[in-house]
Amino acid sequence: MVQNKEKNFVSCVVYLHNEGERVKHFLEQISRIMQENFEKYEIVCVNDGCMDDTVEQLKTFLAQSTMKPVVSLVTLSYYQGVESAMNAGCDLAVGDFLFEFDSCRLDFEIDLVMEVYHRALQGYDVVAAAPRYGVPFSSRLFYLIYNWSSRYRAKIRQERFRVVSRRAVNRVNQMNAYVPYRKVMYMNSGLRTDTIIYDNKKETGPRSRNREERGSRNTLAVNTIIIFTNVLEKLSMTVSAVLLGALVIMFVYLIWSIFSKVRPVEGWLSIMALMAFGFFMMSVMLTLILKYLSVLLNMSFKRQRYVIEGVEKLT
Repeated sequence: MVQNKEKNFVSCVVYLHNEGERVKHFLEQISRIMQENFEKYEIVCVNDGCMDDTVEQLKTFLAQSTMKPVVSLVTLSYYQGVESAMNAGCDLAVGDFLFEFDSCRLDFEIDLVMEVYHRALQGYDVVAAAPRYGVPFSSRLFYLIYNWSSRYRAKIRQERFRVVSRRAVNRVNQMNAYVPYRKVMYMNSGLRTDTIIYDNKKETGPRSRNREERGSRNTLAVNTIIIFTNVLEKLSMTVSAVLLGALVIMFVYLIWSIFSKVRPVEGWLSIMALMAFGFFMMSVMLTLILKYLSVLLNMSFKRQRYVIEGVEKLT
């Protein structure tokens, strides 16, 4: 038992979506490490449209626990995705430092929580814990594209959880009314950040996601690439270069046909093919531009970042 507990008030924001098999063990471990090291703490759980017994398991844990943690439950009106749900939890949390857990997956030693916190006390506003192994291929591909094309210097990778100072939370909220991807905005807030990479311990594989979850994460990945990188600019330049090359080839062909002794057959087919290709490229560029404008409008005018059904003080 730690004799001199930390004076800072900390909040643990936990994302819940169909975590019935893990939530009791996860909360037991988190409550124990908080109880041992902090004088005051709270746990804010966000129910993002759970369709299993997650909430029942949460209440069972609280009824059986001898630690009696302070727990609040934020229930969203419908499934809104991890980013909107965590924004709701972070807005309700009042701690000097926030622990953000995007899932109840425990593939790390629980003492890593305090290691990340003590690292933050060394002058870092955001400190993340990132697994060394087991990152899915789709996630590695996303981070590769982002880090290659990002207009910012900070690099990102898959994280299991992070601790964020109140200053970092306020900075991000001041940057924009709409926070599309907290990880990226934290890393590019201008504050000091760090990442602790740990060796994963063996644990059951990640919970399978339904179509709604996969669609939400795919949309998040696309929006992040569009907002925070210059992929569209590079793609636009590439398409323009291709069209310019096609025009040059066509011009050379016309010059050759004028001065050549061998008159080629009328090239209406090739011209029509070139025109079709050009219009296709224009439609692709128009689609990308419309998507880009849609995201910008969403960021500029969307003020309600989530829809809450209710907030319940469980303990």
